[in-house]
Amino acid sequence: MSSVAVGPELPPDVDRQLEGLPAAELAVGVLTYNNAATVPAVMNAVHNGLEKHFAGTPAVLINADAGSSDATVERLSEARLPLVRAKHEAPAGQLGAVPFHGVPGRGAALRLAVGVARRLGVRALVVLEADVTSVNGEWLERLVRPALEQGADLVMPVHARHRYDGTITNLVLAPLVGALLGRRLHQPLSGPRAYSARLLERLSGETRWPEPGRSVADLWIAGIAVADGLAIHEARLGRWRVESSTRTTDLPTMVAQTLGAVFAVMEEYEDLWLATASGLPVPTDGPPVLPSDEPVQIDVERMVTAFGRGLRDLGTIWEHVLAPETLGDVLSLEADDLERFRFPDDLWARVVYDFALGYHWSVVYRDHLLRSLVPLYLGRTAAFVLATRQRDAAAVESGLDAVAAAFEREKPYLVDRWR
Repeated sequence: MSSVAVGPELPPDVDRQLEGLPAAELAVGVLTYNNAATVPAVMNAVHNGLEKHFAGTPAVLINADAGSSDATVERLSEARLPLVRAKHEAPAGQLGAVPFHGVPGRGAALRLAVGVARRLGVRALVVLEADVTSVNGEWLERLVRPALEQGADLVMPVHARHRYDGTITNLVLAPLVGALLGRRLHQPLSGPRAYSARLLERLSGETRWPEPGRSVADLWIAGIAVADGLAIHEARLGRWRVESSTRTTDLPTMVAQTLGAVFAVMEEYEDLWLATASGLPVPTDGPPVLPSDEPVQIDVERMVTAFGRGLRDLGTIWEHVLAPETLGDVLSLEADDLERFRFPDDLWARVVYDFALGYHWSVVYRDHLLRSLVPLYLGRTAAFVLATRQRDAAAVESGLDAVAAAFEREKPYLVDRWR
């Protein structure tokens, strides 16, 4: 057997596949669930990236599959790389309603990929999403190179998007996670990433992996890296395009899943964030790309109407979730006058923190709590569009920096009320 590192116990069928496998320096992990239509494009990008940027570097493909019923696994067998197949269990609920990241049981899949990569003793593991068809060979190079040559232990993605795409990430997840972990990560829950050998070793010995069924593993890994003082980089990867028949596209479900994942990490691993210093920048590799200024139709009026409807219909829930002063400030927002409608950054940070506290203390049924944030999120998004739509892309980035700074300033508000 060619593997050189001692790693965690793996399923017997995976162990057998590792016997006699050629030595490898780089592992490519592809997490799959019924992705037969898109896997060929991903594998073509992997082949091109290895051939162009890592010629002569021995590589292995690790497929962690959630139980695909189509030809996904067979398509991966056509890859021109040594292949390790690993099937993992996935919660029945996620098989029926696939989470936002497109893979049921993603945490179990990541743990398998980490275990195999560690056992093989590779210098880096890069993880790709099987339904993201905008992937190309440059992604591989930008994710892997910092881990191999620049001392990065965790490399996270930054995708180029329209200024008003991904507002769940830009206005909620990124500023919240940035304040919690003390690192300004642009897209903390996006799937592509790379791990160094040092992080693989750290994770392979970790006993506190999140339980199956919780979509929190990626964020937990980032928290571990920060807590251990490991180096985090970001890689600019270009446009993000997904072709999936399984990922949820329902907004309330998306908000509940993504924000619920962050709140679950806060709940289960409070030692990773309660005492973390705030606001440290993260090195970013790759050519800078400002958000697109292409014209796009944003129905701001409809968003503000949904916010106003929330004020009328969700008051009984918000009274339990929001602190009285926060609720009073929300109620005073001028939703009846579109041109004067504003949602201040500090108020928005306190709203999100109140929801985190409400989740923590279980003040109402958690799924209802998470979904009741949607009108507030739509109102905050509308205010952001109104404040920036006449300004250039650089001003939009400055506005997002101001949101991040507000979450950092208000973090003591959260910490003081957490315990």
